[in-house]
Amino acid sequence: MLAAVLRKFGGPLSLEEVSSPLNPVKVGATGLCHGDLHIIMGEWTWDLSLKLPLVLGHEISVVNEDKTYLVYNARGCGLCKQCRRGENQFCEKLNVLGVHMNGGFAEYVDVTGFPLVPVKGNPIDATPLADAGVTAMNSVDGIEQGSKVAVLGTGEVAMISIQLLRNEGAEVWVVGRNQAKLRKAKELGADEIVYTGGEYSTDLSAFATSNKFDVIIDYVGSQYTLRDLPWLLRRTGELRVVGEFGGELTLPGQLLVLRGLKVRGILYGSLEQMKRVIRLYETGKLKTLALPYSIKEINSAIIDLIQGRVIGRPVIYPGS
Repeated sequence: MLAAVLRKFGGPLSLEEVSSPLNPVKVGATGLCHGDLHIIMGEWTWDLSLKLPLVLGHEISVVNEDKTYLVYNARGCGLCKQCRRGENQFCEKLNVLGVHMNGGFAEYVDVTGFPLVPVKGNPIDATPLADAGVTAMNSVDGIEQGSKVAVLGTGEVAMISIQLLRNEGAEVWVVGRNQAKLRKAKELGADEIVYTGGEYSTDLSAFATSNKFDVIIDYVGSQYTLRDLPWLLRRTGELRVVGEFGGELTLPGQLLVLRGLKVRGILYGSLEQMKRVIRLYETGKLKTLALPYSIKEINSAIIDLIQGRVIGRPVIYPGS
């Protein structure tokens, strides 16, 4: 079968004919996300034990008997407290397709032991729900109607989150540095958009003046976003961090205590959250903004994603 293989960090993926997996299931499509870029560039080797060569791709849909299924890609031990709570992604024995074993940038994938959830529609459009949709749902869960929310970043997870927040009746402010993506955020329902040259928290503070936020969700997680964000929260406000671009958070203890602030890291989500986001998608309340590339175009998709030319999600399909 044809697969895109990571053989060395920092280089392009290698298109190769490789052996099919032991229990092959046909790949419908696989999303290309910034997590894949972090792995390709070798930025997560400090925390992940990666064995090369490896077929990446963890945001996967598969097709069986003309039906499309999303793959819930966090397989835990099933016994620890995290797994019992449905938070498999925090299991110490976690296995993820496309990270710990070969994933979806191929014609076939072995999904043994991974839950499959049916979804209506074509695989390319539905695929971003498998990771971006689940993560977005987790990142906005529990935010109350009427809350004022700042969204930092304009990637696929942020775009889905904007729609989820608007469905829940929140006031949504979006901060980004790509004008085309900001226009799309406005089209999807953002109440206010804030263009930044890169100093996200500083520019948001200047634009919002004395207004503060009930919740801030940082989908970038860099030194230019995390800096000073706690000061923009209302009393009992919450900062949720999703992005992983190397930023460090400085939070004065007195500010934390006197304002009753909360800080939470968001990683993927639960199987139940996947089912919820699928229901919204199937009822037409959610767009995925999938942009298709064939597997032979995967390195072009990687460059387009790095250079910010994709609004939404590059989705790799295995067919011609």
